[in-house]
Parts: sequence; structure tokens; C-alpha cells
Amino acid sequence: MSSKAVILLGASLIMMGGAAMVRYSVESPVPVSEVSVAGLQAQKTSQASAEPIRPSALPTVSADAEWRARVRQAVASANPSSAPSSEASGNPSASGSPGPAGTPTPIMLLDHRPSASPSASASVAASPMPSPSGPLDLKTLHAQAVVVDTHVETPLLLTETRTKLDKNPRGQVDLQRLKEGGVDVVFFSVFVNPWRYRKLAKSQADFIIKTIKQQVAAHPDKIELAYSYPDIQRIVAQGKIAGLMGMEGGDPLGSSLDNVDYFYKQGVRYLSPTWSTHTLLGDSASQRPRWKGLSKFGKEVIQRMNKLGMLVDVSHISDAAFYDVLKTSTQPVIASHSGIRSVRMHARNLSNEMLKLLADKGGTVGIYFYPPFIDVRRSSNLAKVVDHIDAAVKLVGASHVGLGSDFDGLDAPPPVGLENAAKFPAITAELRKRGYSDTQIQQVLGGSFMRVFEQVLR
Repeated sequence: MSSKAVILLGASLIMMGGAAMVRYSVESPVPVSEVSVAGLQAQKTSQASAEPIRPSALPTVSADAEWRARVRQAVASANPSSAPSSEASGNPSASGSPGPAGTPTPIMLLDHRPSASPSASASVAASPMPSPSGPLDLKTLHAQAVVVDTHVETPLLLTETRTKLDKNPRGQVDLQRLKEGGVDVVFFSVFVNPWRYRKLAKSQADFIIKTIKQQVAAHPDKIELAYSYPDIQRIVAQGKIAGLMGMEGGDPLGSSLDNVDYFYKQGVRYLSPTWSTHTLLGDSASQRPRWKGLSKFGKEVIQRMNKLGMLVDVSHISDAAFYDVLKTSTQPVIASHSGIRSVRMHARNLSNEMLKLLADKGGTVGIYFYPPFIDVRRSSNLAKVVDHIDAAVKLVGASHVGLGSDFDGLDAPPPVGLENAAKFPAITAELRKRGYSDTQIQQVLGGSFMRVFEQVLR
């Protein structure tokens, strides 16, 4: 594949050619010039011609004014340099586009607007604006965007079947469909089933990581593992998919803080304290409380992750653990694959209060496609997925909302219209249909997560 030209803002055109070798070392990469999200989007324009969950009652965590004030105070003290977002509100029509038809009046945030660091604001401000002649056509708009999926379970199939990354007829994700869907950045889940491997969790995680690296290394012209934000920029600029690894559940850490460093060196770049069972780090959203939030060890893990430059993922953890993460972390946190409770009442989804606090922290939520958690039925469709996106954008703005499909981890049929990774352009079309501006669509497709990656993935 021919390399993409790296466009530097205010600098000359630089060419980065040749097929890059997959990096197994996590040492700092060779310095590369900074390429903004807008720059990557501009480069793309030139090339455009099963997750079982035990049901549980929703946690009963105090959300009174005093509690909210304490959490917000902790968030503010941990981020003294944060500044209000430039978005006037979460309403898609704030930028001049008509609001989604037939939807409730957007919640006005009044004194509560999404906050972000100065660097984050700069990244969002650098997002491309629509052409003066009007909105881009859908194909060009999607091709311009840096499309990010923060959670796929494809490694489950790679390790437990004979599935290969280049051809995955059993599931929803492979290299061809990622390309067809315009996906540029994808997080492969390092998931160890605690009911099956609890005593062997670390060795099983090692096996999954080794398998991911082998599968990626077999296709150096199409995909490369990334370990930092500059890696992501470079790989996407070369026209390849940037693959990263995120650990779903803290079981592989055991009780050793040193294992955080160990898995960081192996290439893991986000970690969620729990899956659907409690761990030594804290409580899951799917079981009765044990730790009443994060454990002491869990808080130490969050602090170590902050120092290393590893993203904290709040998906799957209990409400109390969520608040503990926000009070403990000094960096933006993400929800790699979650939904919105105002659309579908479920313990795995985020309440409006949680979503606001996540945005205050500078974080982003990746909306998943798992039918039982986004709909009241075991079947769903594209429109329902976008309902969750829409609710989140109305509340906190497009710069805090993204995509985390959970493909290849669905134990129910995928949403109609989003059957596999090749269908991502359908989200672009649905957002346009609902009145979103080009800039907002590109933020949802990936710009919101790229902002967080730039700040945390050093």
C-alpha cells in the first residue's frame, strides 16, 4: 500500500514511505512530527477516491447534592487546568445544524458544560469544518474521519478457534471488513474469562497478547500495533490500521501492583478494573457489592496507570467504583464500551450524572452495539445505537462521545444495519440524517477518542 503524505500544520509536506515493521518493543518510538487529528483527516481525504452478563439490580449509590459536590470537587482539584468546552451545549444543532427530528428538547447544561484540558480543546478546535459550499458528501465525510472502535472481542476467536485476523467468517471483525468500514484505530480486548481461567489469568492474558501480536505481524502492510499517540498518527498516516490492546477486567493482575507495569510493557494501553465479576481491584456492575467501590489495591492500580500513561476504562465497574475512579485518577478516563441509562435502564450503562462527570474529567464514552444492553429486546438496530449516541451528545457534546462496538463479543445477533465492521458508514449516514454537522460526526466517529489518546497515551 502506498504511504500517505503526512500533513503538518504550518509546516512542509513530509513523506513517510515503506512498510513499517511491527513494534514489539514498548520503548519510545523514533520521534515523529506531530500530526493533528485534522491533519490525519485531511490525509484520508486524498485516499477517499459474545459477552455473557449476569443480570443484577441497579446499584443504589447516593447521588444527592452533597455527594455530587464532593465528586466534582475531587475532579476539579485533580484537573486544576481544565477549562470549559467551546461547545455551547450538547445539542447537535448548536453549530447551526437542525436538531434531530422528533427528539425531546435537549437538556441544557446551564453551569455544567463538558470540561477539557487546554490541549484537548486545541485538538477539538483543530477538527475540520464543513466546506463553505456546504456539508461533505457522506462517502467523503466518512473517509475524512479518523474512525476509532475502542472495543472488539476478536481475540476470543483468534485464541479459541482457527479464526485468522484477515478472514473471520465466524464473527464481525477482520481486516477486510475494517477496511471497508473505514476503521483506522481499533482496540483488541485482552479478556480472560474469570470463571474459566481465574487461577491462570496472567498466563492466559500472556497467550492472548502473544496471539494478537502474531496475527498483526502477519499483515504488516495492513495493520500495525500502536503503543502511543505518535504511533497512532504515524500508522494512520501510512494508510494502515492502528491496532492497540486493552485489558478487560483486572484478574490478570492478581494482587501485584508490579503486574500493571508488566502488562504495560507487553503493550496493554487500557485496563478496566472488572468485567462481570468482582476482582481484587473493586466491584463489578453485575454483582452485589463487595468492596463498596474500588479497593485500596484498586486505587493504587489507578495511580500507577496514571504514571505509566495507561487509560483507565470504567466499563463494567459498579457505580460506586466509577465515582472512586474519578476521584482517584488525575487523567481523563474512558468508557470503552457502554450505553446510556436514559435510553436503556441497565446497570452496565451510564447515568446522566455519571456521563456528565466523565466529561468533566475530559473523558469519552464509546457507545456499544450489544442489543440486550441498548434495547429492551435481544434484537436491535442501527437507529437504537444512534439513540444512545444522540442522548450522550445532547448531554455532554460530541467531543465526549465515540464508538466501542463490542463486536465479536456479542452473544445476540448484532443490530440490524450494523452487522459487522464494514457497516460503520451507516452510523455516519444516520447522524447526518439526524442533523449532525460534519465536525460533530467526525468527533463521534473518532475525534473524541483521539483527543484523549493525545493526552494520555504518551
